[in-house]
Amino acid sequence: LPRMVAGWMVVVSLAAAGVQAGSVHATGNPHMEGDADTCLSEACKCPAMMLNPVAAVSKPLATQEDTFLKIVKKKMMGFEVSIYHFKQPERLSQLQLPFKILPMHTLDLEGVVDLKVPPQQSADSWFPGYKWSILVCTKCERPTHLGWRFESVTKPSEQFYSLIVSYDDEAQTTAQAVADAEKLGVAEEISIGTPAPGWMVAMVLAMAQGTTTKVQSSAAIA
Repeated sequence: LPRMVAGWMVVVSLAAAGVQAGSVHATGNPHMEGDADTCLSEACKCPAMMLNPVAAVSKPLATQEDTFLKIVKKKMMGFEVSIYHFKQPERLSQLQLPFKILPMHTLDLEGVVDLKVPPQQSADSWFPGYKWSILVCTKCERPTHLGWRFESVTKPSEQFYSLIVSYDDEAQTTAQAVADAEKLGVAEEISIGTPAPGWMVAMVLAMAQGTTTKVQSSAAIA
């Protein structure tokens, strides 16, 4: 009962503040094919899939002029988060695939592999001054592309993570908001995970064996 009361208090507080209880879903790379629920099932979840919006990067980040599209701000259980919209640069991928990403200060990296890419590619970054690498979860049957890690070129100790997300513009019902509050207490869950295709499986194996594998266009960013 106390948990239920607390859940209702969160919902009432949001309503009083005029905050819409919208939803943000971390989906992994939407441009890859694979079994839709491999890393979304209860039996197989990367710890990085369970996130708190208070860990989101709040300060504005400098963006690459020719690939940046816009920023959309969403409310997640009372916390404002900034979702960055980018496209791939044509110089890295002719497809120029679009992505929506949520920068995060921290992630639980249990089971997550950080795949390095050639310096020439990694330096061509959505966030100038930061080089990128690919984050892949290996806890599931097939590796899952979660997003990217960005590391300062001049200060390697400065870094952040960016997870691929989607969102809707419809307010959640009161019942759903209560359910979210019941489940998470103070923060809405973001779940993430899209299984990677065969090339990424080979990439992870190649990394483990100390060999190099060409980065495919669907994971190359900017």
